Amino acid sequence: MIKHLITGGCSFSNGFHSNGWTGALTKRCIANNAELTYDHTGRSSSGNDLIQKRMTIAILDALSQGYQAHEILAVVMWSGTSRKAWYIDNEAIILKMTEAWAEFNGGMTNQFVNMRGDLEEDLPAVFHTANGSEFRYNPNGGWYLSVNGSDTTLACVKEHYLLDKEVNGVGKTHDSLGSIIELQNFCRLHGITLVNQFFMNHAYTDIERHRDHDIINYLYRQFDHDYAIKQGLFEYLHPYIGVEQDQAIFLSHDERKSLSNSQGVDYFNNDGFHPGEYGYNLWCDQILFPFLSSKKLL
Repeated sequence: MIKHLITGGCSFSNGFHSNGWTGALTKRCIANNAELTYDHTGRSSSGNDLIQKRMTIAILDALSQGYQAHEILAVVMWSGTSRKAWYIDNEAIILKMTEAWAEFNGGMTNQFVNMRGDLEEDLPAVFHTANGSEFRYNPNGGWYLSVNGSDTTLACVKEHYLLDKEVNGVGKTHDSLGSIIELQNFCRLHGITLVNQFFMNHAYTDIERHRDHDIINYLYRQFDHDYAIKQGLFEYLHPYIGVEQDQAIFLSHDERKSLSNSQGVDYFNNDGFHPGEYGYNLWCDQILFPFLSSKKLL
């Protein structure tokens, strides 16, 4: 019987909410065990490096609390291949970055967070981007999560997005898959079941696309295909709004929102990108729960 559930991911798996696939899975597990405990580690804008770190910490915490390996279920939804975080605590660099944010037009997330993806409540300051978005940050530093490099003047961040000759190329795929394998092998070491999901198709197809490259293949050969749902959640929902999966990324957020609203149910929410509650439940009922049941985990 599963006594402790650990989930992780990016905004598709946001640990601050009781809804989404994490909430639906929790409710399903509670139906089997009313005393279930859980730790949702997902945070917005996270790349696979931080997802792996937070999941590892949560598993270590569970083991230290006395849970046995067979009582723990870890389910993760991996994020974008190119996402990355930098740990920054140089005050001069922090000042330079916050000044640059005032010129940035776009979405942002809380910045300079701690390892668990949170901010110390007595420390955060507030910043505003050029389009009026308000977010918080820790002025003493922490993990910086890049949007796409356009939100910073730091050369090291900008260059991260230019090092590969193609989008989500070999270098970024290597880093992303390395995080996946690190968590997988950590779970194996401790005898804990880990189930892998992917928020979008490319998070897995990038791995397949580069599988024969020498810096990818040694990792690919370690990947546990039997405990992975390789279909991306994002693309899976598009046929329900009349769009083929391979055309999903070509829709604008407004087009996706309009098509979703025309169905009368929230396959996607009002930002036109993230799944809505109906979309999450559909994923769980048709993909995640059957997979877990086939592995005798539900």
